[in-house]
Amino acid sequence: MIQANSIKKSFSGKKVLENLNIEAKNEEILSLLGPNGCGKTTLLNILSGLTRQDDGDVYIDGVLVSGKTSARNVNVKPSDRKVGYVFQTISLFPHMYVDENVAYGLKALHLPELEVRKRTMNLLDFVGLREYARFYPSQLSGGQKQRVALARSLAAEPKVLLLDEPVSAIDPQLRESFRLELKNYLQALKITAVYVTHNLSEAFVMSDRIAVMGNGRIEQIGDKKDIFDRPSSSYVAKFLGINTIKGKAVAIQKGFMMIESESVKLMAPPVADLVGKNIVATLKPDDIFISKTRMEKLDDAAAINAVEGTIVEMVQMRSTAHVTVDAGFLVKTRVPLNSIKSKGFGIGDKVYVCFTADTVNVFADDA
Repeated sequence: MIQANSIKKSFSGKKVLENLNIEAKNEEILSLLGPNGCGKTTLLNILSGLTRQDDGDVYIDGVLVSGKTSARNVNVKPSDRKVGYVFQTISLFPHMYVDENVAYGLKALHLPELEVRKRTMNLLDFVGLREYARFYPSQLSGGQKQRVALARSLAAEPKVLLLDEPVSAIDPQLRESFRLELKNYLQALKITAVYVTHNLSEAFVMSDRIAVMGNGRIEQIGDKKDIFDRPSSSYVAKFLGINTIKGKAVAIQKGFMMIESESVKLMAPPVADLVGKNIVATLKPDDIFISKTRMEKLDDAAAINAVEGTIVEMVQMRSTAHVTVDAGFLVKTRVPLNSIKSKGFGIGDKVYVCFTADTVNVFADDA
């Protein structure tokens, strides 16, 4: 387990991390998800000991490794924290063979030569590169280099493994297979891993839980499905590409909460303590469909929201079109290309944006 409490860090007077709190549980893969520049790598560097925080405490397995006690300051050296680090840029020693790169940290521990050799070959077996032991890094593919970097980071048997955008240096066509390969490695290791990425699908594939970072803090942390289905702030929803609609919860009627937004009334699941308050409603693009006629029911289910609007943008992708509708507020959805053609949707068309009440996530607007 690794835990950071009330972490603050500034560079040249600019706040990068502000009262950040996070905990990665034993043997889980926790993804730090956020845009470039939000402080993800800075946080990893603080956890590893490469950077010292301005304030706050870092614990590994319940032991304070950086911070303050009542009597003294604590700052355990990176080499003594039992933390492995796989960097975004593949940082292998170009003049050393693969096995020498992996053995480098083991030799620094002054282990017997036979023990170093045994551990090195076991690690190369683990990442499937024993036959490349006497190759130089320049003779390897990007994925192979990153596997060597992973083996090297595991050499000292870390309690925690930090991974900073580990697939970014790998050829795009190989990334998906390497992600799955890497996840299998991490699950086999049964150690705590903190995985940094700015890619939504990558975080969803790799993680047990996701922590969304923004504005120098953790905006939301939880099960990956909960993060996508129930974002708890406008920042998280917008970063995930989820529609946000501002309004006011006015009443609960017939088992639904009524929301008013831009003269439009919407239905959402009832949340009694939100009535009378300004709210933000979030809605995933995949939960929306558009129709040229107003619909009151969907497969005899509960009444659905049907809001009139105008198509203002259509961006064609491989099998779908990203469609934006102005309904007094902008709503984005994805429509199969065959539906676009068969129903004749086009820019400027009047349509109804339709979605069921139970797909609407609502929280108080604290802005």
